[in-house]
Amino acid sequence: MHKPGRPTQRNILILMEWHDHRIRQGIGEYARGHDWHLTVDERALVPRGWAGDGVLTVFHRRKDIARFIRQLKIPVVDMGLYRPDIPLPRVAGDHASIGRLAAEHFAERGFRHTAWFSTELTPIQTLRFNGFAQGCRDLRLETPLNWIWSEACGNAPDSWPRMRRWIERLLRKAPKPIAVFAHNDYDASNVEDVCRVAGIAVPEEVAILGVDDNELICLNQPVPLSSIAHDLARVGHDAAALIDRLIDGAPPPVAPVLIPPAGVVLRQSTDLSAVSIPAVRTAMRFIKENLANSFGIEEVAAVAGVSRSTLDRLFIQHLNRSVHEEVQRVRLSSVKRHLLHTGLSVSEIARRTGFCHAQYLNNLFRRHESLTPRTYRKRYAAGYL
Repeated sequence: MHKPGRPTQRNILILMEWHDHRIRQGIGEYARGHDWHLTVDERALVPRGWAGDGVLTVFHRRKDIARFIRQLKIPVVDMGLYRPDIPLPRVAGDHASIGRLAAEHFAERGFRHTAWFSTELTPIQTLRFNGFAQGCRDLRLETPLNWIWSEACGNAPDSWPRMRRWIERLLRKAPKPIAVFAHNDYDASNVEDVCRVAGIAVPEEVAILGVDDNELICLNQPVPLSSIAHDLARVGHDAAALIDRLIDGAPPPVAPVLIPPAGVVLRQSTDLSAVSIPAVRTAMRFIKENLANSFGIEEVAAVAGVSRSTLDRLFIQHLNRSVHEEVQRVRLSSVKRHLLHTGLSVSEIARRTGFCHAQYLNNLFRRHESLTPRTYRKRYAAGYL
């Protein structure tokens, strides 16, 4: 496990402005296999006189941590994107991809109207919203409404009751049904609680999606919250692997290493098709359940009980895309999940997602993503590491 000439044990400081056990789990997994000593303080105090080999950090507003990091002469890896003004090697979640995944999830469930909600606007929220807005454009959904409390309240004192009244006004004015993408599970739970008090049905009128899959929050709501699983354990693991290489003298990456999300954990808050037309719902369900099989649009229409031309018209009317486009979208979405989260070959992925030939999958994927499947996997699944 040890390279010749390197110390038998490395002392790594974990200095995180806020606690996240999943990031620490990822760091710990790597540390156990590489005989590290970890210096950790639950209060995130800057250690006076500490001498070690490297620092793994997350910080945003803590000026003392920023000062400490700036004066260090040893490798530092930041596991967040909150302070782009401080040049550091970084391993972090791919927040734009998290936003795009939210748009895909809403599109899959037939929503046309969407909104973004966050209590503030940091670089992280900006990346997620921009990814979400771009995903909505790519999928031809309506432009998402942009609800940011810190901008709405302006210079007035922040107030929990004021924010709740503001959210309720927005929800009542919004077109229904609408799907709300919240910055994280805390924000999502706020939206749900406002709906509960206001008598707005979740998910029938307002579907809600959070981020982080915090089970304490998601499972303890009257309507359990769907959430995007942010792969934070991998962020910690890959950050640890990077700092190990930096200590050995490897050059830092030229750009942040971005870790894709692990997927959507579906719960009741979005577990509803927004499409009220039975033929469309039946067709969408058939497409998903028969993804590995070869089928034509005529067969989908027959299962839905309408003609092909009628089904196409209904899809364009209610989803803003044809049946053929929906089949391709669902297949390619499944291909991406396999590329990111399995080691299956492209040929096997093609077989499992209903493509008759790997070459056809390769050509279609490249046309949509401007990358081959192998390049996509290398870039995003391997995190550039």
